[in-house]
Amino acid sequence: MGSSQFDPIKFWNQHIKKLRSYEASVQQAEAHLESVREKRASPRIRSLNLASYVPKKDEKQEYIISIGRTLDVSEGGAKIETHRKLDRGLELELEIAVEDQIISAKGEVLYSTELADGLFGTGIRFTAIAEEDRRLLQS
Repeated sequence: MGSSQFDPIKFWNQHIKKLRSYEASVQQAEAHLESVREKRASPRIRSLNLASYVPKKDEKQEYIISIGRTLDVSEGGAKIETHRKLDRGLELELEIAVEDQIISAKGEVLYSTELADGLFGTGIRFTAIAEEDRRLLQS
């Protein structure tokens, strides 16, 4: 039987190649994050809150109320973890539990990207929100 020998140089080169690949991925993610930051009118705060949403199409309910949770939220919008991919431009009616209060808003889906375990990160821009609810999100 032939034995395979460990080649430390080959191992090291493979390791360096993987690290460079990871570094490139991190740089791309940082560049994307920076471009997203520049587009936001208000800072987002990482926050896990229960949220319900009702998709609307031409003022008609698209399907039943769905439940998700916020990943971050601001006075201008939220990123919500959803169980289905939502189409860009889809209008939503939202209710989000913030501390011991419920805020209501209307919003528009900006993007919906796959996360893990069949979930989606859905970016929503608020198109209508009561001033009192907006103030709650500012604090």
